Amino acid sequence: MLKLDLTADELIERLLASSDPAPICLLDSCGAGHLSSHLTIAGVGIIETEEFSSEGGPAVIEHLGDYLEGERPCIFTISYALGAKLLGIPALPTDEPDIFVATFDSMIVHDADSGTTAIFGHSGDSKTAKELAERLSSPMPADDTGEPSPVVAAADTTRDEYIAAVEQIREHIREGITYQTNLTRQISARLPQDAKPRDIYRRLRRRNPAPFAAYIERPNSTVISASPERFFRYRADSRRIDTSPVKGTRPRGSTAEEDLALKCELLNSRKDRAENTMIVDLLRNDIGRIAEFGSVEVKELCALETHPTYHQLVSTVVATVRTGTTPAEMIRSLFPCGSITGAPKISTMRIIDSLERSSRGLSMGAIGYYCPQSLSASGLATLDLSVAIRTMVVRGRNAKFNVGGGIVIDSDPAAEFEETLVKSRALLDAFNAAIE
Repeated sequence: MLKLDLTADELIERLLASSDPAPICLLDSCGAGHLSSHLTIAGVGIIETEEFSSEGGPAVIEHLGDYLEGERPCIFTISYALGAKLLGIPALPTDEPDIFVATFDSMIVHDADSGTTAIFGHSGDSKTAKELAERLSSPMPADDTGEPSPVVAAADTTRDEYIAAVEQIREHIREGITYQTNLTRQISARLPQDAKPRDIYRRLRRRNPAPFAAYIERPNSTVISASPERFFRYRADSRRIDTSPVKGTRPRGSTAEEDLALKCELLNSRKDRAENTMIVDLLRNDIGRIAEFGSVEVKELCALETHPTYHQLVSTVVATVRTGTTPAEMIRSLFPCGSITGAPKISTMRIIDSLERSSRGLSMGAIGYYCPQSLSASGLATLDLSVAIRTMVVRGRNAKFNVGGGIVIDSDPAAEFEETLVKSRALLDAFNAAIE
C-alpha cells in the first residue's frame, strides 16, 4: 500500500487531466455516500482489455468468470443484450459488446469515510506506483471546462408512441402476462467537436453527483454513468450478498416546502411502493437460487433517499451465498437486474423486446469491479456492480442512452412519459443538449 495525499475530487481531476495514453477506468461514489458507496476506485497499471460477445450467453459469462476468480483486479461492463441471450430471448442488433473487461496491476482507492487515498496491489510500493504518486501529486491544472456548443438530441420514440406502449403494457397486465414492465426509449445525439467525453463526465459529476458513477474508456467507446443504483455486492470473506433495487422517483423541489411535499408524495404513493415491492419479490427469488436456505432477508423496504436532483425509494435484500458458488453463477442467477426488466422476468423481457425500438446496449446492463482476496486490505468488496441506468455510451461523436420507468396497472401514461424527461436531464445537461 502506498498512501497519497489526495481528496477524491483531486484524484478524479488529475486522472482526467492526465496525458498518459493508458485508458482511464474509474468507479466514483462522488461523495454521495448512499448504500455504503463511499469509495472511489481507479485502475492502475493496465495489463489487458478485452471485449467479447457470443451467440451463447452462458459461454460469455463463464469467460468473464475466469477474470472474476483471478489474481488481478478488474473493472468490467455487461450489456443488457447478454441477459436476453442467457434467458433465450430475441434481442435487437447492437454494436455493444456483451462484455468489456480491463485488468490492472493495482487499484487507487479513495475512502470518503476515512478521507484516505492509497494505491493497493501488486505494485503498491513499486517504482511504477511511486512515479504515479508523484505525477498525481503535481499541481492540479485549472478547470477551464466551459459549456460545449448546444446540441439537439433525438428520441427513438415520440410522446404519443411512448404513451401507446404504456397502454399496451397495461393491457398485458390485465391479461396476466406481466405485473410490471420497465419500458425505455433511447436518446441519441451527435456531439460537437468541443464536447469531449472527459469534459462531459466532469460536468456530470459536478452538477449531478451519483453514488455509483463511472467513467470508462474502452477500445472503441467511452462509458459515462451517473447511476444511483447498486445491482449487487458480494464479500467472499462472509459470503454475504446484498442488492438494492430502486423504484419510485420524484424530482427535487425548487423550494424547501415543495421539496418536502415531493418527498411525502413519493413515500405515500401506493403506485411507487407497489412497483418497488414487486421488484423486491423478484430479487428475493433470484438471490434465493444461490443463497443458503432461510438466509434471504429484506433489510429495508421502500426507504427514501435524496440526491441532488431527485428523491427515490430504495429497498435492500441480503443473503448468505452457498459455499462453492462462483461469481459466474451469481451473475447468471441475477442478471439482468429485475428493476430494469420487471416481473415476471422472462415474459416481461419478451414484451420489452416487442415494444422498444432500439437495442438498449449497455443501458440497463451492469458496470462493476472484481477485487481478489490479495487486495482485501483495501476495503473493497469481492464483487460490486451497479445497474447501468443514467448511463451514456459515446462512440466517436455519437452518444446514446436509454431512459424509462416501471409500468404497473396504476400507471398514468402521460406521467410515465414525463418521468423519462426527468431522468434524461442530467445526461443532457452534461453536454448542453435538449431533445427536439
